[in-house]
Amino acid sequence: MKHSEAHPTRDTVLIGVFGALWGLMEVTLGVTLKGLRIPMGGALLTAVSAIIFLTGRYFVPRRGSILMMGAVAAILKIFSIGTVIAGPFLAILIEAAMGELLISLLGIHRLSYLLTSVILVLYTIVHPFFSQGLIFGVGIYKIYLETFTRFAEILGIGLHHLLWVALGYAGVHVLLGVLAGWIAFSLPRRVEAEHRQMQSQREGIG
Repeated sequence: MKHSEAHPTRDTVLIGVFGALWGLMEVTLGVTLKGLRIPMGGALLTAVSAIIFLTGRYFVPRRGSILMMGAVAAILKIFSIGTVIAGPFLAILIEAAMGELLISLLGIHRLSYLLTSVILVLYTIVHPFFSQGLIFGVGIYKIYLETFTRFAEILGIGLHHLLWVALGYAGVHVLLGVLAGWIAFSLPRRVEAEHRQMQSQREGIG
């Protein structure tokens, strides 16, 4: 994929296009999911984001391209809100940074796309705990533990049963991440195949 070095203008355009798609998706689908309070809305949003920027990364195999797409998406998100809100802005940049790091380390192939998508979708589970820990301090985790313990007592079950529920919930996230990664890797390859077929047809006609 050395064509990326020979076409910097093309790469810039593609980064802008995929970054804009990511940002528009955050504005439209993100607001809809939040407004309807869809279960696992954050995970669904992250899965679609991964499909967009991993597809873009396939066509622009250059380090830093996912970060640049994330910057475009974050700026569009700010404009849509009308003011700078740290949460949505940082969430997009964190996704971009994690995606960029993982793909840079693992390379571009199906397994790396699957692992990257799974890790990003799983991160949506721990992100609230991580961000609230930064804001409120470690004391918030004690409150969470007491809440879970009380909830288990009300249901008449042990904490280990809640652990199985949590593992099942994480398993659903894993499946969603696998689906997103599979689509993200298969879609651009399908586009390339269609493009080659069209070129062959033109050459045959010519």
